[in-house]
Amino acid sequence: MLGTNNVKVTATEVQGENQMLLQKYTIEEVEQIGEGVNMVCHKLNYAYAVHFCHGGGSTKTFMVSMTGVDGTKVKAVSICHKDTSLWNPKGLPFVVLNVKPGTTPICHFLQDDQIAFLPYEEA
Repeated sequence: MLGTNNVKVTATEVQGENQMLLQKYTIEEVEQIGEGVNMVCHKLNYAYAVHFCHGGGSTKTFMVSMTGVDGTKVKAVSICHKDTSLWNPKGLPFVVLNVKPGTTPICHFLQDDQIAFLPYEEA
């Protein structure tokens, strides 16, 4: 699906005692780590390690370093979908952002139980 066997695997990393605490964060650094197709796997509620995986389409992928007000450090994976023209116009991103499909990229963070697979190109 990614067009290569040379793949980078990444996930959101949370370091701190209050990993589930909803709080404000300060973004310290944003680094683009991929562009093009990707595959994201979401953990399912099952007795074994089972994930639902799907293609992300044309995307840009970023690693975002940030710190919470309580000192929690997070390196979060952010996926930006470049083409949303085929998405449901009543979907949550369009309602919250008050935009229409295909007019702007939609970006979101991956939770720490999700995995992103990206084509890896050595520099």
